[in-house]
This record gives sequence, C-alpha cells and structure tokens, in this order.
Amino acid sequence: MNGTFKNLTLTAVLLSFSVSAYATNALPVDDTRHKSETTVLMQQAMDEGSDSATRDSAVDALLANIENYQSAALNASKSANKGVYEDNLKARLKAIDSIWSLGEIGDPRLMSKLSKFYGEADDVVKMNLIISMGKLKSNTKAGPYLFGVASNPQETAVVRSVAFEMLEHINYPSTVLNLVPSKEVGIEQADLIFTGGITGTISGWVSPDLPIGHAGLFVGTEIKNGKISVVIADCVPDNFKPGGVRNIDSWNNFTHHFMYPYYGNRTTPVKPTAAQRERIARLAIEMGKRGLTYSDTHGSQKGPVKFDCVGYTEFLYEAVGLNPTENSYETGWGWPLTPWEQFIALKPNVKPQGQIILPNNATIIMPGQAIITQGFNALSGAFGVRAPEASSIPLPVPAN
Repeated sequence: MNGTFKNLTLTAVLLSFSVSAYATNALPVDDTRHKSETTVLMQQAMDEGSDSATRDSAVDALLANIENYQSAALNASKSANKGVYEDNLKARLKAIDSIWSLGEIGDPRLMSKLSKFYGEADDVVKMNLIISMGKLKSNTKAGPYLFGVASNPQETAVVRSVAFEMLEHINYPSTVLNLVPSKEVGIEQADLIFTGGITGTISGWVSPDLPIGHAGLFVGTEIKNGKISVVIADCVPDNFKPGGVRNIDSWNNFTHHFMYPYYGNRTTPVKPTAAQRERIARLAIEMGKRGLTYSDTHGSQKGPVKFDCVGYTEFLYEAVGLNPTENSYETGWGWPLTPWEQFIALKPNVKPQGQIILPNNATIIMPGQAIITQGFNALSGAFGVRAPEASSIPLPVPAN
C-alpha cells in the first residue's frame, strides 16, 4: 500500500472517529463515503421506502454471490485438487460479506437458503452462516438447527463453539448433557484469525469489499458446563470490555458483538512447528494477564507496553523467530502495518491439527504432537488444569 495513503488513512481514523463512540457501536453516519458492494445491496434490501421488487433483487444478488462462490470452489476442488481459499480470494470474501449482510437483513425466510449453503460450506463459511442464522428475526427454525450443530461431534470444535454462542444469543437451550468432544478442533493452535475493524472501515472507502480490520490469535477451545467455548488472544482499545491486551472466550467479543464477519485463520508460509505454536499460545495467555494497553496512535504497534491488534499478533510470532509481514510495512512510509497487509502476507491453514483444551477430569481425544511433547499440559494449565511452565520468552510489563 502506498505509504502516503496509509498515513492519510490513519489521520482520517484519528480525526473522524472517537474510540469511545466505536466501542459503544455509535459510529458516525456518513452517506457520502464509499460503501462496499455488499453493503449497498444490504441497504437496498432493508430500505422500506423501496418497492418489493428492488428489495428482492438485492437479496437475490447477495444469494448469488454465495452460490457462485460455492459452485466455483466445488468445481475447482474436483478438477484441480486446489483448496477453496485461494482460487478466488475476492469471490470468497464477497461470499462471506454477503452471508453477513443476509444476517443483518434478518428476514426469517432466508433460513432455508442459509441451511442449504451450510451443507456445502467449509468451516469459515459455516461459522458465518451460523452467526447469520442467529440474527434472523422471529426465526423459530434457528434454535433446533443450531442445537443440532452444537451437539454434533462430527462438526469441528470451533464451528460448534459458534453454535453454542448463537444459541445463547437467541435464548434457546444451549447446554448439551454428556457432551461428546469433536474429533477435530478446526483451527490449529496459534493460527492468526481475522475479522473487521475500525481502520479497515476507513480503507474500505476505496474498496468494493467489506474491510479486514482486526487480527487475533487462536489459542484453543474449552469444554465446560456442557458447552464448547473458544479462547482467543487479541488487543483492542482500552475502553472495550475487556480492553487492551486480553484473553477472551467468545467470538462475540472478537467480532465486536458480531458487527463484522469472520474471515478465517491463516499462518506464515513456513508454518510454525508444534513447539513454536505452544510457545506463542503460552506467551499470549501470559501477556493477557499483565494489564498491557492499546496504542491509540499506532505509534507503538509492537510494544513493549502498548500495542495495536496487528502489531500484537506480529509480536507474538516474532517472539519465536517468525515474521508474518515484511518489516518495511512497519516503518517509514510503510507504517502503519495494517491487518489487511498481514492477512494477505499469510497463507490459509486448510487442514488444521489443533488441540482441544479439556476441562478437569476429561479424557483426551485423538492426541497430537502437543500432547506427545507434554507442551499441552503447559497451555491447559493456564485454564486451571495444571500450572503452566515458566516461559523462556521475556515478557513486557505495563508502565506505571
């Protein structure tokens, strides 16, 4: 990205938005700014002043974005043995944005379409479909459908964790007695994960797509009280609840109350080793307990005391000798590093081998390399199973 534009973008963020307004969902309305293609369609579909044909046409266009992507991805996987992620990233992001838009529209008649898409979806698309199902208004079919997903051990743990959250969101029974753990987690420990955010919104002025504006780190999943929850490490403005460098247990928090889509998990082109992943995750858990704060000016993206979201995830990887994004993006005319630049520099992690964080007295299902090396005990200790081992990585401390 051009350095001058990036610096002007940051200035626009600081001048146009107050962090407190953003944290309370009170973003200023500016009808003159550029809107993404999917946002325009969503607004057309929700405009009660428009005729029904216009509204229906907008919904059909959003549905077509998803149908076209899934059809192309299916054909590519059959003919070229290629993953669905990078065959057409633009089409993939547009499909995800369209799913989010349909959820915002909230028409309960869309449930049948969303459930049809679910049957042909990968985990990232499934997670977005589940969130949108839970947003549909007066949707009596969502509860039973989502409960079926949440209770199904054939689904990955991360997909089920979203279903459990949406069951709570719609006030439907959300506890599964004698819950059976998933065979797979769905995201590998210490993968970076992405959603939308405030800086991304500004950069979206010149893009036809919704923005990728927030990065975090996937730590694992936890089974507790008949539910599966997620464990995520990220950094957000200090007046968020919780704020600063933090450890959170919900997708709701990560996506800022489902204000943005979930764009998936990625990692460095040369994947971290199992030992590196455990060190990254352990470091993130420790740092989330230290009261470290957010850099509102982005002048201190990578600490040691103040961070922003993408600088924090960059720091965690660099602490074990990995570098997700070239250093030129972080200094001089390349500054500031943006979540989109990190996202595009990484590679999707299509076949994860992650671990499930288990509660006390649980049995381990399908042990992997982390369990073999005993590193799993150190991570799970952060959640009350066993005291974590001392980290060999120096940790920053908050300023007085």
